[in-house]
Amino acid sequence: MHFREIPFLRLLAPLCAGVIAAETAPGADTVVWITVAASAVVLTGLTFRKKYFSDPLFGIILFVLITAAGYLLYSNSQKRLSTFAKSEQIFLLKLSEYPDKKSNSWSFRARIMAAGTDTLRSGLTGSMLLYCMDDSLTMGWHPGDRIMIRTTPLPVTNNGNPCEFNYKRYMEGQGIRFIGFFSPGDLLEHSSPDRRSLREISLVLARKMTGAFAAAGLQGEDLGLVTALTIGEKDMLDRDLLTSFSRTGAMHIMAVSGLHVGMISLMMSWLLFFMRRRINTLRVMIILLSLWAFAFITGLSPSVLRATIMFSFLQTGTLLRRQGNSMNILLASAFLLITARPAVLFEAGFQLSYIAVAFIILFYEPLYRILKLRNKVTNWFWQMTAVSIVAQAGTFAMTVRLFNIFPLLFLLSNLIIIPVSFAVLMLALLLVIFSAVSPVAALFGTLLKWLSHLTIGYTHFAASLPHGVIENIGLTGVESLLLTLVITLLMASILRVGKLTLKPFLIAASLFVTCGLIRNISESRKEGPLVYNIKGKPLTAYQSGKVLTLSLDDEVIPAEVRKHAATRGLKIEVRQRR
Repeated sequence: MHFREIPFLRLLAPLCAGVIAAETAPGADTVVWITVAASAVVLTGLTFRKKYFSDPLFGIILFVLITAAGYLLYSNSQKRLSTFAKSEQIFLLKLSEYPDKKSNSWSFRARIMAAGTDTLRSGLTGSMLLYCMDDSLTMGWHPGDRIMIRTTPLPVTNNGNPCEFNYKRYMEGQGIRFIGFFSPGDLLEHSSPDRRSLREISLVLARKMTGAFAAAGLQGEDLGLVTALTIGEKDMLDRDLLTSFSRTGAMHIMAVSGLHVGMISLMMSWLLFFMRRRINTLRVMIILLSLWAFAFITGLSPSVLRATIMFSFLQTGTLLRRQGNSMNILLASAFLLITARPAVLFEAGFQLSYIAVAFIILFYEPLYRILKLRNKVTNWFWQMTAVSIVAQAGTFAMTVRLFNIFPLLFLLSNLIIIPVSFAVLMLALLLVIFSAVSPVAALFGTLLKWLSHLTIGYTHFAASLPHGVIENIGLTGVESLLLTLVITLLMASILRVGKLTLKPFLIAASLFVTCGLIRNISESRKEGPLVYNIKGKPLTAYQSGKVLTLSLDDEVIPAEVRKHAATRGLKIEVRQRR
């Protein structure tokens, strides 16, 4: 694969650089605007020269221009969000989703339409995360409903713990800067609209799918699992089952994304095999319609949309008889998504999905060709194994950084759970299609119940096996990036992708080791107290070099402390309070 075959790399790299620069060094908009103007003038002048497109100066100026554009896109998206004083106000809001049931409350997101004290001010942008402190108030609410409430907007903040997830940045990327709490007495008005938006209709349809599953006889964990595998809602699953999926490396099947869209595309290709020659155009159009119909009935979630966009690019290339480079198509879809919403670049789901797909594109075929198996069954298992290996290799560093664990049984889990999840998805869609025919729907419901029992039982068994997970490991952001680069260069040299030698790998590995040594030296020199914020309560610890000492009432170490220790390579010593 040559760089000339992936021109979107030269567009995506500066765009990402600009977005990252805007996050790390905000407030330079004036300078960036001047840079944009100067770059545009220079580029315009260069276009009058012959063969300007191959001119290195043209490429440099274009790189600067796209970087500056990425900076402004991210900066402007953050500035567009409205701000409010920390005082009681009246808000007119539009529900963005169904309310989510908590233990003693409901939570949901709503778009801000107007706000004020005496008079409501319209033309506002952004959303709020709301908590209704009542068990029954929101039972009949739907996406698109309008409510008027009285609440005090509280800014979204991080807890301030070292190495914690940047919740504030994540929420701002979702367009949310404020949280609001209200009780039934603060609800001033509730109304349903005459017409709902396309996304609101899709969310309603997704909820109706859950109703169809329940009507077919699915209940409890079975209903929760099938719902999670089809539309991505995990609210009906208990924490123990989610932990089991995480420990076995199969949590990715819960996030409806590229895997599920790929399954739909593969199934439709199989079903329409007879149309591949003379009426291939109709076949591709049916596949595209099926992909977007699936995205629609699953709520148009961002993960499904990005996967659908990518597969649409691939299918459109087939339709136009221009088989595009898969990596270039992947980068093109990423370019579009980042341009539309720059903050998506910092979302873990976006990063994990694109890294996994990139590794599959780069390394699946070379790895698969190592073994030539004639038996169809063993060949299929080898295909599944190869895909799992390269995807897990790509996401290894980020998985360790985000979750501080690494599942050693991911191959064993994926070989069973991925085919079962494929069968669940197909049966669930068939159940929805034939939901009006009760006997047929009941048959599909029975099959889904059996597959659900199989999946849950197998997952609990695999999660209970000893030494199945490496725990309490971690990486910093820089180390995660360098380790991903190290793995990429190592696999490229071993599998002979791009004709790379081991020299680039050794250089990257040296940088990774050096970064780790610098971190260890820095931590070993630290001496002093640390204060953690554990659910609003302070917890004081003392760091002496690479040893972190805690005083606790019991031996349960808070997750915030364990994440900090795993990321920075610290040893935790617990002293029980008397």
